[in-house]
Amino acid sequence: MSSANQALVVRNLKKGYPKVEALKGVDLTLPQGEIWGLLGPNGSGKSTLLKCIVGLVNPDGGEIRIHGNARSRRTKAQIAFVPEIENLYRWM
Repeated sequence: MSSANQALVVRNLKKGYPKVEALKGVDLTLPQGEIWGLLGPNGSGKSTLLKCIVGLVNPDGGEIRIHGNARSRRTKAQIAFVPEIENLYRWM
């Protein structure tokens, strides 16, 4: 598959925290025009992976490319992310 057809490419992504290695060399390629789900048990790194992709967390190593471009302010504007924590105003 050519890079022009890849919406997301993640290569050898690593992220660690003081007591846990959350991502251990994750590889993922998602073609444009498809919808995918990310499944796994609690603590498997799903949220950490998504937060790295959208730029909320910086990975310790590896590469993230969105539509063939390295993660940047421009590529972040092409991604939507709904966090798992509810952030509503008190009046809501």
